[in-house]
Amino acid sequence: MLPFTIRNATTADAEVLTELSATTMRESFGPPKNPLEWVDAYIDQALTLPVVQKELADSRSAYFVMESPTGEIVGYAKVRRKAPPRRMAERNALEIQRIYLLKSHIGGGRGKQLMDHCLAYALQQGFRAVYLGVWEHNEHAIRFYERQGFKPFGWHVFQFGPDRQRDVWMRKEL
Repeated sequence: MLPFTIRNATTADAEVLTELSATTMRESFGPPKNPLEWVDAYIDQALTLPVVQKELADSRSAYFVMESPTGEIVGYAKVRRKAPPRRMAERNALEIQRIYLLKSHIGGGRGKQLMDHCLAYALQQGFRAVYLGVWEHNEHAIRFYERQGFKPFGWHVFQFGPDRQRDVWMRKEL
């Protein structure tokens, strides 16, 4: 069986990334977890083609795409250089802002492969830790991050439609 590969995304991937971002957002946070109109409103604000193009061009961010053996992009991750939350003691840290796979590709170690790529990138760039925020009700993702060695260290409010949701901050020392 041919392996799934991960590569740096380029501006040529912007349209596919925009579509993939919308699909994975709906799969991860749509009904029954949240009303579809909230999810679509978020997509229309944060995951449009102009936004993705701008993020791909931002030197403080990096996107990675996971491709199937047939070349289909089935997942992605986005990391960014941003000051970590005040509660995090290690200041030399990289944020894993997004990490998503199509629902049909969850399992089989692909999420771990994508996470390992992000961690290797952080080490290569000289970071001593990584952190991320995860919705407190996304128990599947929280368990996955815990298995990867992430530990909770606080929380913050994430405005999702009219709902003030809590994201748990999690960190991993490298």
